Amino acid sequence: MASDDVKNFLGHMWFRQEDGIITIGINEDGLEDFESINSIELPAEHEKVDAESVIGTIETDDGPLDIYAPVDGTVIEVNSQVVDDPSIVMEDPYEEGWLVRIEADEDYDDEDEDDEDDDDDDDEDEDDEDYEDDED
Repeated sequence: MASDDVKNFLGHMWFRQEDGIITIGINEDGLEDFESINSIELPAEHEKVDAESVIGTIETDDGPLDIYAPVDGTVIEVNSQVVDDPSIVMEDPYEEGWLVRIEADEDYDDEDEDDEDDDDDDDEDEDDEDYEDDED
């Protein structure tokens, strides 16, 4: 079961952020349709990745499942244990079965994007208020 600090993305992926390091894996929903995992292909350490790009593949009897990056960044660690023994992902997807750790680019901060959107909304609200005042 996932802890509170785990966030889901793209339906079948999860990530956890700690001090600019993003740990990613496949969530329980992503695994529920598969009986077993045959192999896992992961990116190389120090590889640059782009948000929402495919960075690896999990091969199952039912076909491949793509692994995506949630952020722009650099792969700093790959879980070689799951490459050697893919069943770990099925048994413990949120702890021992994590896949990749990515150091997010310094420029990446989803809170900044939200703040920009909020600022635009505030400006529109102020314009509406000014308009309403003119009507009186």
